[in-house]
Amino acid sequence: MYMLRQRILSTADLVDDSTFRFKLPSVGKFTAIQMTVNADRYADGADNDTCYPLESCIDKIELVAGGSKTLLSLTGKQLDAMNYWAFGKPTPRRHRNRANMDNMLNLYLLGGRNLYDQEYGWDLGKLPETYLEYTYDLSEGVAEYFKADTHDLKLYIWRWMGPGSPDFKGYFRSRQLAAWATTGASVIKTVGLPVGNPYRWVGVQAKTRGQTIGGTITEMELKVNNGEYSPVHIPSPMDFVMQEVAEYSLDNIISGMEYCVQDTIYDMPTYFSYYDSIDVTAYQHDPEDFWLYSMIGLPPRVEESGTSNMEYTFTQRGWGFQKCLRIGFDHLLDGADLLHTRGMGALDLDLTEQTSGEDAAVFAQDIVTY
Repeated sequence: MYMLRQRILSTADLVDDSTFRFKLPSVGKFTAIQMTVNADRYADGADNDTCYPLESCIDKIELVAGGSKTLLSLTGKQLDAMNYWAFGKPTPRRHRNRANMDNMLNLYLLGGRNLYDQEYGWDLGKLPETYLEYTYDLSEGVAEYFKADTHDLKLYIWRWMGPGSPDFKGYFRSRQLAAWATTGASVIKTVGLPVGNPYRWVGVQAKTRGQTIGGTITEMELKVNNGEYSPVHIPSPMDFVMQEVAEYSLDNIISGMEYCVQDTIYDMPTYFSYYDSIDVTAYQHDPEDFWLYSMIGLPPRVEESGTSNMEYTFTQRGWGFQKCLRIGFDHLLDGADLLHTRGMGALDLDLTEQTSGEDAAVFAQDIVTY
């Protein structure tokens, strides 16, 4: 038995603002489908309060079997956060905000815990005809976004091969369950979670560009049978995302390269909800030409105070990657700590909103057997 990493698709010049659809093989036991997305910047950034990493332009990534059975359905940022939780660190990427410079993102559609899981994964021989659907908007023609004629996509499969290959007993289904705009201070938003399957985690995301998780949702409580008991209560999102870094041994560091117009305060990419520190270094310019302007409030910002436009490299450290919080039930490999919902009458997540007009979402991963 061995693992085969094989490229099954390489396509270029995808049209802008569209959905790309690809039929997956009808047989094979895959632990993951890897998406490598490339695109060049359209032009040097000119708008100081916009900054778009490649994943922010991905509206949805789906695996759909039999025309209606959803195996995975997440936004680019949600899948990026899910990969962070699975691998313990952000996936490899390239972020550069300069005209004609390439940007790259690697995303993994995992059927199990990791790339070498022998218990859970995508067994396409047991699923109906399955398609990958990739919906995006690169906003061709806008300086801060990307050039559509440089938009390339490669797909790789991680497939068990040879005698003794595992017989997967199920797969991990990941999907967004709710997305909404908050309506007011101390308003309770209740998101019903489907019952029947065991849950590995439930994710809560703050989606507004300049808002943290705690600035969107102040308190979270998971309730069973309309309040019969509560397995999870989170009174402080900030404390919780700090805790999960230690609890799951997460590497909460990411880096890239940004562009500034002279004498201007510029937004940086917002990878975290709460920041520990940010290091910035001038690229081909004197260090004294710019300084870090803000990282306590979102988004983090840097000011170019010299006499010319410039690029700088950055390294960010923080908590709440892609402004997502994970309520996890996935510590033990034997599944002893999973949240088993069979027999529950109802499972609800109560979220206390901080204020109105902030975008939020809930997504979750449960286990489906073949």
